[in-house]
Amino acid sequence: MLWCEDYCFVHYPKTAGKTLTRFFVKAWPRPVAGYISRGQVNELADCELEKTDIVVGRGHENLADTAAIIAEAGGDIRKMKGVFCAIRNPYDLMVSNYHFMRKEFRWKANKTRSNFIIANDNNFADFCEKVTISSPRAWMEIDGAQPDNLQIIRFERLNDDMLAYAEKFGYATPTIDHLNASTRAHYSEYVCERSEAIIAEKFDYFFEKGYYERQSFPAMPATATAAAA
Repeated sequence: MLWCEDYCFVHYPKTAGKTLTRFFVKAWPRPVAGYISRGQVNELADCELEKTDIVVGRGHENLADTAAIIAEAGGDIRKMKGVFCAIRNPYDLMVSNYHFMRKEFRWKANKTRSNFIIANDNNFADFCEKVTISSPRAWMEIDGAQPDNLQIIRFERLNDDMLAYAEKFGYATPTIDHLNASTRAHYSEYVCERSEAIIAEKFDYFFEKGYYERQSFPAMPATATAAAA
């Protein structure tokens, strides 16, 4: 999460958070504060972090947690010009989670984390059923409603949305550096009828709000990788 006097950014996992963090750190007027993961320190090495109040922390604080942190620092999240949150097609998001966790499982620190173990030990459909996913509702609502200043960035049109908001609010437009770009196949190669139903349940908020529409998929996944344990 990041914040300055007029804006804040809440990072829902696997929605280009590193790219957005880098952009906002460069774009927003100082002072800028917030929490980033330890792995982001090197990625932001050229952003003069020493001149900010950004520290290593969890980095995925939800909207209520963010509001409390900002309030403790003397600010009011509801009075800000913009509260930014990125969202992503739920099917693509779940496939991204699966491949990320399987890849990162090789590191010792992740070998005891339940979701990483589930990803490593299961095919995609079983992973969808067994994994624990935090609802995006917590990143987009406070006290049961979206704040009036919520600004949604869609992963699928990241460049256009980021530049449009920069123009709308008048902050800088640094180069958009896309970090950790995926090299896997399209999500349609992995999702099947069974996993679609599970994903739709876990990400019902996105569908209920009309951000995305449910899709139809075959009874069996298109790739052998998605079916293999």
